Amino acid sequence: MDREDSTALLARARQGSREALNSLYGRVAAKLLAIVRLRLGPSLRARLESRDILQAALLRSFERLEQFDGRDSQSLMSWLARIAENEIRDRADYFGRQRRDAALDVPIEDTAVGVPGVARSVLSRMLIDERSTRLVHALEELPVHHREIIVLRKLEERTFPEIGSRLGKSEDACRMLFARAMAALTLRLKDEP
Repeated sequence: MDREDSTALLARARQGSREALNSLYGRVAAKLLAIVRLRLGPSLRARLESRDILQAALLRSFERLEQFDGRDSQSLMSWLARIAENEIRDRADYFGRQRRDAALDVPIEDTAVGVPGVARSVLSRMLIDERSTRLVHALEELPVHHREIIVLRKLEERTFPEIGSRLGKSEDACRMLFARAMAALTLRLKDEP
């Protein structure tokens, strides 16, 4: 399939096209994985695999695709990021309660039985290259407020008014914070070998 417009892919996916859904998920998987890695934090990352969270979020989105009312790739990315954040929150609550019952553990592959190849094929094709790994590490080294604004703007593709609303700041303040955050990120990336 050639580089089809995201809006057309989304329409085809809603009509049941697995090829369109795979293509959409393939386009956002790397960004969504970066969001998951950054949102997990070191303590949860020690217990959870980022790719498991990604797969669970993609499966959940597949099950709820009819609830998605967005029309473009930006709204899709924001919706998927919220699903991933909810998945992380659910897992954090689970570990926070420390009531783990081994009998309830179900391998993630078992939950994908009714979804033939959709999320699994995306994940099997998806490879994060060395630059992406370097970027995630550099982002993790930034102060939280810098990391957050970069994630919201570049990965979740939110507008400055949306970011301002979420962070409780003016649009101009968000633009300045974003510029400072990107400058700090650039310096970190230059310092790495």
